Amino acid sequence: MRLGGFPIFLIVIFGLGAAMFVPALEAALTRDWRASRLFIYAGLFVMLSGAALGMAARKGQIGVHARAELLTLLGVFAAAPAFAAAPIYLVVPEIGWFGAYFEAVSCMTTTGASVLISAEWTPPSLHLWRAMLGWFGGFATLVAAVAILAPRELLDLPGGATVGASGRILALGQGGRRTLRAARQLFPVYGGLTAAAAAALAAAGTPSFAALCHAMSLVSTSGISPLTGGLAGQGNRAAEAVAVVVLVLAASRLTYGRRGPSAGPEAARDWKGARHDPEIQLMAIAVGLSTLWLFLHGIWVEGGFGAATREPVFALRALWGGFVTSVGVLSTSGFLSSDWSAAASWTQVEAPAMMLMGLATLGGGVATTAGGVKLFRAYALYRHGIGELVRLPHPSRMDLARTQGGRLSRRAIVNAWVYVMLYMVALALALLALTLSGMTFDAAMAAAVASLSNTGPLFPLATGFTYAGASETARAIMIVAMVLGRIEVLAAVALCNPAYWRR
Repeated sequence: MRLGGFPIFLIVIFGLGAAMFVPALEAALTRDWRASRLFIYAGLFVMLSGAALGMAARKGQIGVHARAELLTLLGVFAAAPAFAAAPIYLVVPEIGWFGAYFEAVSCMTTTGASVLISAEWTPPSLHLWRAMLGWFGGFATLVAAVAILAPRELLDLPGGATVGASGRILALGQGGRRTLRAARQLFPVYGGLTAAAAAALAAAGTPSFAALCHAMSLVSTSGISPLTGGLAGQGNRAAEAVAVVVLVLAASRLTYGRRGPSAGPEAARDWKGARHDPEIQLMAIAVGLSTLWLFLHGIWVEGGFGAATREPVFALRALWGGFVTSVGVLSTSGFLSSDWSAAASWTQVEAPAMMLMGLATLGGGVATTAGGVKLFRAYALYRHGIGELVRLPHPSRMDLARTQGGRLSRRAIVNAWVYVMLYMVALALALLALTLSGMTFDAAMAAAVASLSNTGPLFPLATGFTYAGASETARAIMIVAMVLGRIEVLAAVALCNPAYWRR
């Protein structure tokens, strides 16, 4: 896939090299001359490499095929991190090149899994670079959903809706032109939401540097943080409240709605009807059930509401911690609340791993930066199941399931079934491979779900282990799962099916 005759993949490489000068400037301002120098060296090398390869591969505009678009998407998330890993390896050589590549893939796929031992001993410039990679990966995910997956019928939206201003993105242009048009339409709302989140976090008392990194991580749902303990490291409930709002916006299709940010009042009308949106409804149900389960389980263990009466403040902390953490895991960012320890202590469950893995697998909305199966697919399967049950006593009944965007199409239901089946197969294969690499079953299950759903913090949360302690074989398997979860399983299957991209 090309833009102006240059392969988009090499344009991305050149852009990554140019972006390395931002953390270089940050390091210079904080007088970390070593990190600044290394980022400059890496940026120059990556830019020269991208420019040289781009000039060598430059051709005139040619026909665009599905294979070229899907290969470009795969290259952005699997090959581009090899270049993005250069400054990580130079600044922290002790993790090795493979560790740096793992870190870059994790960031660009918005997984947020890290092999860095301590955030305190990592230079701030490297934290900024990781957050920038996650932010770029989230934006690339949105653009790919609109310009590549949806036109190729690999992604279904509620009621056949489209993302982007007036829905023109899917109709006009091919290949690089369509990608550029999608980027232009989506960037204002993506960048605007990031700026608003940073300002809100700073106003809530978060230090400016952490506010910027957290804003990029929240909008991209990458879960990357410069603080030990992440968002919970602040102990700031006002910042957590801001994070919850931003995560809901980031995990909902309505934020990048079919009318786009330039539509103004029309986009606002989308959110006025949010209570009827199936993704918002399912998100609220999932978060509500998980929060109540955590809270009521503690009451049941205590044998009544006596504990809540004796310790009302602790009970409220447990309720808040369960709510914020549920939103964080469901959005696949993996951000925790500072009161999560209170929630776990209240529940008297060391780590409700199965519940957290279920939330991560459910994931956020379609055509968003969130990972997982996606809420709309779960809703489509639910409505299809209800329709089949109702049709048993009434065989001639027609199911008129509708969403905010219109009638739930049969194709959307079929695609949801196919995707969920492929997702479960991929999960089983990842689990088997991780088990064979030497992991215990519990750790392998958590690692497989965390990688495939792009919820990196889930693995240490559910098991107590770290990615640095995993073998290189296990981390290689996780890399494959992270990329597969980011580009969507259907796209990977289509890429391997010649009959699809020959059409």
